[in-house]
Amino acid sequence: MPPWQHVQTHQHTWGQLAYASRGVMTVATSQGRFVVPPNQAVWLPPHLPHETFCRYGGQFSSVYIDVPYVARLGLNAKVLHIDDLLKAMILMICSWPEDYNLDVQTKRFIDVFIDRLECAPTSQFFIPTAQDNRLTPILSELHANPGCHKTLEQWGLEVGASSRTLNRLFNKSFSMNFSQWKQKLRALRAVEMLESGHSQQYIAQQLGFESSSAFNTAFKKILATTPGQYFKNR
Repeated sequence: MPPWQHVQTHQHTWGQLAYASRGVMTVATSQGRFVVPPNQAVWLPPHLPHETFCRYGGQFSSVYIDVPYVARLGLNAKVLHIDDLLKAMILMICSWPEDYNLDVQTKRFIDVFIDRLECAPTSQFFIPTAQDNRLTPILSELHANPGCHKTLEQWGLEVGASSRTLNRLFNKSFSMNFSQWKQKLRALRAVEMLESGHSQQYIAQQLGFESSSAFNTAFKKILATTPGQYFKNR
C-alpha cells in the first residue's frame, strides 16, 4: 500500500486476517480504529463494514477465512499478536495459488493454523470511538491532530458541556478518562511514526510533548515498553 492509500468502507462474506509485515495499517469500524503494526494482525469477521488506510505506506498480507472457521475466531474484530510460527504460516498460505488443492495435508495445515489463531493473544493496538455527539468533534480533531493542546474545559465551551460531564462521557464510553484516551491515541500514532523512520525527538514535537523524555514516559505507560525497546523488539 502506498502512503495515504485509502480503501473505502466495504465488507466481505468471508472472514479476513490482515497481517502487517512492514509499515502500519489502520482499520476503522464502528467500534473504533485498529492499528496494525508489524507482527500484529487484525481479525475482521464476515459482514463487518470497515475501511482501511495507511498513512506512511507499507506491505500487508491478507488471509481470507471461510465461514465454518469464523465461530472459532470470534464475531468481534480484534488485533492479534503474531508470533514467528503464525507469521511463517501466514506467508506460506499467501504463497499458495488461488486454486490450491485441499488435500489431507493442506487440511491438516489449515486446522493447525486456525488452532494457533484461536490461542493468539490479543493486543492493545485499538482506540475505541463513541457515538455521543458531544464527543464527536473532540475525537475528530484529536485523530487529525493528536498534538492538540486544548483542555477539557476549552472543549466544553465548544461543545456545550462541562468538563466534568465530558470526562464522565469518556469514562462511560471508553473506561478511561480524557487524558488517558488522548495518551493512548498519541502512543498508537507514535508507533506509526516510528515505523516510518521518524526520530523520537521529531515525534515528541509533532505529538505535543514537552520533551523526548516526556514522550518516552507516556509511551511506556501505554505500551509497557520504551519507544527504543519497542522498535528493537519488533
